[in-house]
Amino acid sequence: MTIHKVLLAILLLATAKMFSQSIGEVKKEALSQILYQHANDDSPGLAVGVVKNSEIAYENYVGFANLEHKIKVAKDTRFNIASNAKQFTALCVLKLVEEGKIRLEDDIRKYLPDLYKNIEDSITISDLIAHTSGIRDVYELWALKGKTWWQLFIDNGDAMELLTSQTALNFKPGTEYLYSNSNYILLTEIIKKVTGEKFSDVTKSMFQELGMPNSGFLTNYMAVIPNKAQPYGNWNGWKEYPAITELHGDGALYTTLADQLKWEQIVQRNDGSYYSSKLIDQSQTLIANAYGYGLMFDSSADLDYTYHDGNTGAYNATFLRFPSEKMSVVVMSNNGSVPTNYLAWQITNLILEKDDAVYPGTPDIIEKLKRIENVLGNYQNEDGTIIKIMEKDGSLYRELYQRDPVKLIQEKEGLFQYETFQDLKMNFTNIGESKQQFTLYLSSQKPSTYYKIGDSDLRSFDKNALNGSFYNDETDTKVSIKFMNDTTYFVTKNGKERKAELILEDYLRMNSYEIKIIRDAQGNVVGLNVNNGRVQNVLFTKT
Repeated sequence: MTIHKVLLAILLLATAKMFSQSIGEVKKEALSQILYQHANDDSPGLAVGVVKNSEIAYENYVGFANLEHKIKVAKDTRFNIASNAKQFTALCVLKLVEEGKIRLEDDIRKYLPDLYKNIEDSITISDLIAHTSGIRDVYELWALKGKTWWQLFIDNGDAMELLTSQTALNFKPGTEYLYSNSNYILLTEIIKKVTGEKFSDVTKSMFQELGMPNSGFLTNYMAVIPNKAQPYGNWNGWKEYPAITELHGDGALYTTLADQLKWEQIVQRNDGSYYSSKLIDQSQTLIANAYGYGLMFDSSADLDYTYHDGNTGAYNATFLRFPSEKMSVVVMSNNGSVPTNYLAWQITNLILEKDDAVYPGTPDIIEKLKRIENVLGNYQNEDGTIIKIMEKDGSLYRELYQRDPVKLIQEKEGLFQYETFQDLKMNFTNIGESKQQFTLYLSSQKPSTYYKIGDSDLRSFDKNALNGSFYNDETDTKVSIKFMNDTTYFVTKNGKERKAELILEDYLRMNSYEIKIIRDAQGNVVGLNVNNGRVQNVLFTKT
């Protein structure tokens, strides 16, 4: 070894040691205080780690993996990291691509011929990975059928049966992005077809090759998982969250912090020791619409990063990767109350010495507001979410479906704060104009704008014309609509009656569902177009 290489090795070792010392000696106490804001020695726990310059710079464990037997979270504790598992399902596909066994451009029906026989557009494997396939989310489809997925004894076979019954998509493949867990469940089936092996066996071999022996997908909910962290929610005291499903590939990966930190080291080093540098490089690239191979892309201030959040039942997990800083933060928890993404950013900001307030917490301009009546009405954002601003006893309230109403406290003119969260601001602008809007401000998230939906005079609208029964054969679901009074309707779905509100002519909102009325050329009601998050354009025919 030359003298230059010796000096370089010493310098790199010293740099890594200095960083480790800066975490261990200078910031360790501050990091511990942050962790104890979210968990303690009497609660379900946390496992937190930081990889910097390919070395483990910080690692800590707080709380219990099992409350009943008082087993603390430790190095060998296995957490369910939910959707963070998608990166490994995508990695498995990339490995098959490298081996020449599959192509990202292949139409998925080359391997799953029973799917979408009436859809002429190509649906590629790449579309599945990037969530641009238009395939509806199975969890939302079960919800539409009136079934709560985590209460069901279901597996990937049941998901395939439901998806095989689908004849339509949310949108034309490749034209839009909409996150759908169905995509990654379908990838497991394709991997199984290509390899002739169970997906769990293929990925088990992959984890062994990567030096991650304590990672594996759950395919049997009754299986014994050594050192498993039990999931807990706090409902008037800690209670264990039930889990009886066997769905996997989109999630259900049980793993340790040690294994996840090993993966972060592999990504940072990328020296070809495990998989080829080209394969690892590709696994970290963007495909389309801010999504890549099981990871999301974003930027905060001057820092580009990739990340993913995983939430299922009471399990929460987040990883953040900062390529320019050669740093990764991993947070896993079995406490349903822990906001792992927020915690990961708290850790990041402390280590990198960045200000927590990366987004504007207040507006630059505040308009005059003469009367609160001027801002009443329904507002909608680009994602279709509707917030209603209503007046009660002289005060403004925010109404959002599936949320409790929140009183808005006027700070100054058109600027209000949430009574329940004073840092969250709502600022009304263009008051009295055609493009009236409000913007939500919070320093820890991007400002979000909602635009007022044009007022509609519903007094002359024939509200009884919407009454009727409707059926969707893709989900075997029946819906009936009956006018009650004013703008309120009763909607009965799968035997359960709920209230819906008429927002505009031929447009109802029920909880998180939007129901658009379909009419024929003569104006007769002939069907419904139902949307709910990751399920779009589900058509019901009037019976």
